[in-house]
Amino acid sequence: MIATAVAALLHAQEESASPAAEKKSYPEVPKEYEVGESTVSPDGRFAILYEVRDEDSNVDPGLPNQLVRLKPYAVLKEIETGDGVTWKGGRGAADAKWNGNDWVAVWHHRKWGDEDLVVYEIENDEVKRVQKIWPEIVKYFDRDFHERFLKKYPKEFDSYTFVSDSDVKELEFKEHKLLLDIFADNKPNLAAGPHWTAELKAVWDLKQAKFEKVDFKPGKIEVRKEIE
Repeated sequence: MIATAVAALLHAQEESASPAAEKKSYPEVPKEYEVGESTVSPDGRFAILYEVRDEDSNVDPGLPNQLVRLKPYAVLKEIETGDGVTWKGGRGAADAKWNGNDWVAVWHHRKWGDEDLVVYEIENDEVKRVQKIWPEIVKYFDRDFHERFLKKYPKEFDSYTFVSDSDVKELEFKEHKLLLDIFADNKPNLAAGPHWTAELKAVWDLKQAKFEKVDFKPGKIEVRKEIE
């Protein structure tokens, strides 16, 4: 009787485990790629693919991330690559956040923060519209950095960095809106010298494909001293 009960229990466990195992099995995905489990859409139909990392050589094959339909398998969009690698967890790899199963925000992880925000609208298993939001965000930071900072300190490097804060929700969907909170710093490594920061809080209207509201907050410009 004990053996029968154990066998029945094991069988029940196998049955309960099989759906989860099936969800994580993607036989149609090319062997060069793996599925980013955290990027799978709520209905389980779409996801971001990452190139498989060769742990031995650690050489980047240079394959782009892809937005795909998992079953039946189809590539919906090849995601533009920037600097860095595109394997899972790599600096330069894409990540995703879904709004239902129709909208997905995709961005790239960099050294200090996330950049290159794009929103894809999916309809009938195809990418219906691509909204490249990042260039619109950068315009505000570029204007302030050049007009308020570089005019005062023209010998400084013409560059700044977007920085992520673990305590801040940089992007969040709310119905057909995308709420943004983006921060930039010209010396996130705490280097000495003229220091500039700025923050943008905005609402992007997904239906209109434009900003509904923008609150750009220039930070105080100061000169840091060398750390003794």
